[in-house]
Amino acid sequence: MKLGILFFLSALLLIPFDVFAQNINREIRQASREVNRYNLEPMENKENLLQAKEIIDGLIELPEARDNFSIWQTRADVYNASIAAEMTLIQLEQIREYSTPEDAMIAFEAIKKAVPLADSRGEERDLLRSLNETVVNLGNVANQYIDREEYDKAFGPLEGIYRIHHILLDLGEDAVFDSEADENSHLFITAICGMQAGKVEKAKEYMMMLYEREYEEARVYVTLFNLYLDKDEERALEFLEAGKEVAPDDIDLLYAEINYYISKNDFRMLQEKLAIAVEKDPENTALYNVLGNVFMNLMTEALEEDEDEEVVDQYFKTALKYLETATELDPDYYEPYYTIGSIYFNQAAIITQRINELGMTREDQKLYEEYTAEANALFDKALPYFKKAESMEPNDINTLIALRETFARLQDFELYNEFNERIEKIDAGEKIRESYFNE
Repeated sequence: MKLGILFFLSALLLIPFDVFAQNINREIRQASREVNRYNLEPMENKENLLQAKEIIDGLIELPEARDNFSIWQTRADVYNASIAAEMTLIQLEQIREYSTPEDAMIAFEAIKKAVPLADSRGEERDLLRSLNETVVNLGNVANQYIDREEYDKAFGPLEGIYRIHHILLDLGEDAVFDSEADENSHLFITAICGMQAGKVEKAKEYMMMLYEREYEEARVYVTLFNLYLDKDEERALEFLEAGKEVAPDDIDLLYAEINYYISKNDFRMLQEKLAIAVEKDPENTALYNVLGNVFMNLMTEALEEDEDEEVVDQYFKTALKYLETATELDPDYYEPYYTIGSIYFNQAAIITQRINELGMTREDQKLYEEYTAEANALFDKALPYFKKAESMEPNDINTLIALRETFARLQDFELYNEFNERIEKIDAGEKIRESYFNE
């Protein structure tokens, strides 16, 4: 058996190399013929395209393919023909979308391999033709993905276009983009789609290019701010400041700042930034709700620190004003109702804490009665707002907890148990089907 194998291999080595080359060239020509037949009647001759793909896909598996310009060039032509023919059918409204949009990326990967292998004028002409065809096809496929809001899938074709742009420049040919503005716009769309595709490092690379070019699109700076915030806060803030220089009136940059100060619990800066945001976006209900929360927290701090009653009252009135504005703008927005309830509840809770610190003297007993009456009055004021919030959003855990605790303080143990059970259901992963205070 071993002798037979050795004889076979020895015989194989005697076959001239140019026989393999002739076979490869014949297969390449056959693939091209199949594509030409397909192009004549794409709807009728689909089998010819499949045959062309089968032939060329088989050839790239050969060791000789690595350095064979014609194989990679023809593969690009085959897959470009597939996309181009379908584009024509889409324009004629015979089909609605590409059946194999991935063919554009296969063509791109093939033409990339062909680029360094072109060594004659004829090959360079074929290469240039295929590069330009591939750009068009990648663009059409990317647009289809973007129209369908499949931004993650658009990233590959968009990045391919940018790479071909630089290949053409390196070859001394006309660029894909007519101007720097067009190039920057493409980079931006590519970066956004890269984020959607989870290609964060690549997206960041494109965003950094735009940052260095001082591109006037706020989302570049907001995205970089968010990407760097957890790793390098100082650098992140630099991106935010740079964004404010190129787009000083952009609301997204302001919102990024607001979120940053929320994470820092910096209520003083929040107060300033939110006031600016309200001026720029006066119909944004969420802003008024956040402002109400800011002043509620300032009020709570003032109460805990025993600040002047006038200061506490001013914070209270300001919080209430913003929250009531939110309910007027959107009566179905449950959060402001919950927050108003929280204002009264927090005031009552601080008074309750003072009750717990009282002693047993006659004066303390007198204060106990006064404080208890004052706290209960505040719990009573909080209750309608918590009920309203619960009627709108029966699965909001914060509202349910607030109701349970309010009923506990008011010693309504039946309703305390009711809301305790609801909280336990949500903790167990269940959904509350209907609100208790159903309006």
